Amino acid sequence: WQNYRRKSTEGVSAAMLYLWFAGNMLYGAYAAADGLYFGLVIQPQLFAFFTLLNILQVYWYAHNWGMAKTSVACVVLCAVYAGLHVGFWQADLRAIADHHDAAVTFLGVLPAIFIAVGFFPEFYVCVKEQSVEMSNFFIMLDILGGVFSTISLAFDHTFDYVASITYLIVVLLDIVLVFMKVYFYIRGTQGKFGHRSS
Repeated sequence: WQNYRRKSTEGVSAAMLYLWFAGNMLYGAYAAADGLYFGLVIQPQLFAFFTLLNILQVYWYAHNWGMAKTSVACVVLCAVYAGLHVGFWQADLRAIADHHDAAVTFLGVLPAIFIAVGFFPEFYVCVKEQSVEMSNFFIMLDILGGVFSTISLAFDHTFDYVASITYLIVVLLDIVLVFMKVYFYIRGTQGKFGHRSS
């Protein structure tokens, strides 16, 4: 919504969006294969959908793509997502069925790695611009989502420590963004996008 309102994706790292898109695809496959409850299976799909919208906004606003080109990119990204999602879901199921604990752990930790690494291009953009352009609402929602998702794992049949890694990393790195935002606010550079000409 913020990108749409500003008609710009300035301050948002495209690399972060791609890594989050991939990370949520991987985590969605793991959550479905591992039998996590329905809400935790749907959550990464929804997050991937909203990440996709942000990626398309980058094409639309930053690269000035037209509707046709952006639509083709949307179809291609959705097809790649669906194909890889099914493939990793099957790989997860196979590893679980064959009791390959190391493979299951790897496939569960891999999404956390993608999502965590995705924060660092955004950190770079924030330091470069001396401002965090992510909305307070999004950051707080992301933190609360990570906290409550971790808590909900305790009410599942068994607490999935591997799944909790993804949520806790998101919470930790979102808190870093909060501190960066406060720091830039104190320095007087936070939110400078709206007054670059001043």
